[in-house]
Amino acid sequence: MAEFLLTSETFVKSVSSISDNVAGKYVLPSIREAQEVGLKSILGSCLLTVLKDMGLAGTLTDPANAAYKELVDRAQYFLAYTAIVEVTTKVSFKITNFGVAKSTDENLTVATQDEIGKLQYYYQSKADYCKLELQQWLLENRALFPELNDCQCNKIRSNLYSAATCGLWLGGPRARVLRPNCKCEKK
Repeated sequence: MAEFLLTSETFVKSVSSISDNVAGKYVLPSIREAQEVGLKSILGSCLLTVLKDMGLAGTLTDPANAAYKELVDRAQYFLAYTAIVEVTTKVSFKITNFGVAKSTDENLTVATQDEIGKLQYYYQSKADYCKLELQQWLLENRALFPELNDCQCNKIRSNLYSAATCGLWLGGPRARVLRPNCKCEKK
């Protein structure tokens, strides 16, 4: 099955301090995680699938799909910052036959785990802000996306109310809330 990524390695590198020399084998899986975990938690499975299908078919830029194109454009920074959070660990540590290793060089000082954590926190904070902006825009334009209202128990539903990333559970997508039009949750 063909894959469609809603952002590119070039865009991620252009909005961050990631070196142009960082291999795609680190950046592309990070983009994939940002899309398939982070963005899916906002949009839900149904809407994300529609966006990827439009991208694969080349219809995302059609005038009839202007709202979907705008959604993808608005999601770019969220995807980029979330991918950066993921890529920092991938490039800092390598899993080898001998265990987990980190590289050192004469002219290069490797960041400590605390410094890596601070960089991840910095970009996660930016991603959280972009997530909140995206959620607010989706709430204002919810009528343009019927996929946000699809009720399927086997799919991830959209989360348009909680943008915080922290160790405390603040409610959000894990909370069981009965939706009036959802037949699958009524017993």
